[in-house]
Amino acid sequence: MTVVLWYCPPPGSTAYETLNTLIQSIQTLFPNSPVFEPHITLNTHLTVSTKDDVNKVLTYCVAAMNSIKKSIEKENKSLVRMNGFVTGKSYFQKVKLSCELDKYLLSIAQIIRELFVESEQNTELKKLNAQNWVHNDFKPHVSLLYSDIYPISPAFTKIIQQRIEDTLGVKVISNEADEWKFDQIPKNVSWGIPATFKVVNCEGPIEEWEVLGRTDI
Repeated sequence: MTVVLWYCPPPGSTAYETLNTLIQSIQTLFPNSPVFEPHITLNTHLTVSTKDDVNKVLTYCVAAMNSIKKSIEKENKSLVRMNGFVTGKSYFQKVKLSCELDKYLLSIAQIIRELFVESEQNTELKKLNAQNWVHNDFKPHVSLLYSDIYPISPAFTKIIQQRIEDTLGVKVISNEADEWKFDQIPKNVSWGIPATFKVVNCEGPIEEWEVLGRTDI
């Protein structure tokens, strides 16, 4: 089974409702695509086999958040801040909002990677591998569309851009190789604390995905 860790805006929050509305709006352009909950995938291929393992992952998530809570409050900023959108080939990243690389978000992803993904017995090697992954491979984002369609036509891309701009209250100021940058960070889809961590079994079709455990912070 493929188990992942999601970091989600709290249900009912402005970020959750705005992203949910945007996902559903874009889905209407591609009727065969699924609707899903807004989230950032912090890690994939978690090594969990029991409910205790799931609870352990969530416990470490809460501990990590508690360790940075005062710093976040002092700096008065969100961990998740969108700075543009991207279209691509990948089914799960057909259209996505790209996030700024926040040091606290990266640190949480690295801790979980080191403890629950890396399989080496050597502690230092596990730490090094997790560090390399978070700096070279981890690209935090919020997916807006899952689809096999590629490429997305210029006409549909323009419609998607307009819906993103209207929903987030931003303007696109640059475009490079299917990547569009915003003129400002949209506050209505930013979040940090409160939030929800979810451990999800993503085996099989999306409608069969199962939340194995969750915790609100």
